[in-house]
Amino acid sequence: MSSLINRILGNLATRMMLIIYVCIIFITTFFIVFSYYNALALQEQRQYDKLTAIVSSMAVNIDGDEHVNLMSCYGVDTHEDTIKNDPLYKAISSRLRIVVGENNLSPMYTLVPDKETGKFVYGIRSDDFVDYKNTYEQPPIELTENMETGGVIPMYMSENGSWLSAFYPIKDSKGKVVAVLEADIEFSEFKEIVNEQYQKELFIALGVIVGLALFLIPYARKVLSSDDKQRKLTLSQKLVIESKNRDIMDSIRYALKIQTAMLPAKSAFKDNGVDGFIFHQAKDVVAGDFYWIERHGDDLFFAVADCTGHGVPGAILSLLCSNALNRAVDVMELRDTGEVLDAVRNMIIKRLGKGEGEDMKDGMDIALCKLNLKTNKMQFSGANNPIYVYSKESDAITIAKPCKQPVGLYLKQHPFECKSFDLSPGDTVYLFTDGYADQFGGPNGKKFKYKPFRELILNGAKEPLTEQKSQLQKSMRNWMRDVEQIDDICIMGVKV
Repeated sequence: MSSLINRILGNLATRMMLIIYVCIIFITTFFIVFSYYNALALQEQRQYDKLTAIVSSMAVNIDGDEHVNLMSCYGVDTHEDTIKNDPLYKAISSRLRIVVGENNLSPMYTLVPDKETGKFVYGIRSDDFVDYKNTYEQPPIELTENMETGGVIPMYMSENGSWLSAFYPIKDSKGKVVAVLEADIEFSEFKEIVNEQYQKELFIALGVIVGLALFLIPYARKVLSSDDKQRKLTLSQKLVIESKNRDIMDSIRYALKIQTAMLPAKSAFKDNGVDGFIFHQAKDVVAGDFYWIERHGDDLFFAVADCTGHGVPGAILSLLCSNALNRAVDVMELRDTGEVLDAVRNMIIKRLGKGEGEDMKDGMDIALCKLNLKTNKMQFSGANNPIYVYSKESDAITIAKPCKQPVGLYLKQHPFECKSFDLSPGDTVYLFTDGYADQFGGPNGKKFKYKPFRELILNGAKEPLTEQKSQLQKSMRNWMRDVEQIDDICIMGVKV
């Protein structure tokens, strides 16, 4: 076996087949593992969103004054039948019980803060068990810190499985928080759904890999058997290379599905009550340019980024950078756009510095904005990529300049600046990468450049955003004609 391997490695054609085989294994494994954890995180977020919606809608319908009166009516030693038969207790418990049944939740319950002990005591439950005024001994820190606004409790394990929890304040007529309503759901069954889905994909991938291995070894023996079969060997190698190319393209197309699933839906702006468009055109099947949209409360984050390279390498880096943005905003809960880019840069440098050899200087150029949907105040931070802000009142474009550094390893690093804008209804913000302006074409085969690009945007700024997107696409098609696209293109427009 070792002799066969040495012969395969010593022959250029068979060595190339082995490298392709290893690359297929690596790419397939990477995207399966990455998509698995992403699907798990999305499933967890869906359940958190569901719990948050349930507790917030139920909590606002519970009268805080009545809840205070109920908690003052009975002592901790009161017989549970007396409490269960209290009309107010029965009314609230029945409503909670209906919600629990419709949403397949664990029993919901209210918690009342005890100022003297800093703990909580139980109030009303949705089931028949009475836990009235019993102490919640070790409340999570999130419950104490976010009691005024509500929130979620990170997943925790118990002997009964994995659990997710969300809570929301119950207020009296004066707006004072008198209790919180908490709902829990077991996450184990959702884990099983994700596991079953990706186990199937894993078995399929393993079958392909094993099939390729069973095909590769006999073929290598045949290639190396005799020099007098060189013509037949050459023809066979050509057929095999074509087959491998088809396999690689199938893998890349599957990678495109994964990358597309990672990108926000084109309806993300509409879902958040904002008018916007996205023009995303990859140079290859998958792209290093990506767009990112995330909402937290009244703040809508959106960005357009250009990762180093394009195709599969750029796509892999785009997944890393997109995940870093999610972590900075969702996990680290950063809200200043400059601080977000500082944190993302640190994560990228740390991740790309784990391998052996010299430090990788890969990263991304990005334009990142945060728009408050109530006040129309916007923050912007950029890494080499500016934004254009169109004012409806003055019918003019303002260029917001970025920091002259990438999000990645750089010789002279400094904190990213954050610029603020007060937008008015009808104003439009444009984010873009360099792919559009740098594209060759036209009668002289030159670059499109930024000044004509800015004039193109200004001329169509009063049109609906769907029409603006169509004009950008049409203009680029007319400019390129038969010239090959040299880079990924990504443009985003957001109207206030």
